[in-house]
Amino acid sequence: MHGMKEICDGIRERFDAMDDARERSLALSRRITRNSGDAIKAIHRGEWDQAQQLIDETRELIKQVNELLKDFPDIYYSGYVGNAQTEYVEVSILSATLQGRRTPSPDELEVDYAAYLNGIGDTIGELRRHILDLIRTGRPEAGEEYLGMMDELYTELMSFDYPDAITHGLRKKTDVARSLIERTRGDLTNGLQVKELKKAMSDFERRIG
Repeated sequence: MHGMKEICDGIRERFDAMDDARERSLALSRRITRNSGDAIKAIHRGEWDQAQQLIDETRELIKQVNELLKDFPDIYYSGYVGNAQTEYVEVSILSATLQGRRTPSPDELEVDYAAYLNGIGDTIGELRRHILDLIRTGRPEAGEEYLGMMDELYTELMSFDYPDAITHGLRKKTDVARSLIERTRGDLTNGLQVKELKKAMSDFERRIG
């Protein structure tokens, strides 16, 4: 049985390393999620420098997780890493879109492909939020461009007809995105009509004044 002890010692050593990597990557993933959420809030407030600082910091955290788990694919694909990557993808694409920059690829962001696609799905929701902000501040016409971007992202997501085991819940996010786009189209139409009506009333008052 001496040989069995050596075998089990080897397994124990591997499990110890896995457990340590899991704990450290879990802590890093929580920071990635928190930073990404804070960066999105900063973007919607127009605090671009703060948002970029958070995004840059998060990029380094992503690299740390990837390095930490390069020998532990079971942990890497267990779920929480992909969820954190999805949040990072969302803020990265949102930032690029609102600043008119080129959309970063999953390889550039160093994230899993399924996490990238799910991040696109979440970006559609954030673009809706941006359009609603434009409507509230009296600039609904500026929202039409972003509605077109939402449509484009949705069309691309629709082309990925694969099982959930591969795309990790993408179909559900795509269905939600479709609903958000229709609601946003209605909100934008109403916003434009209200602005046109206000302009017409203002012109009328000026003429009779």
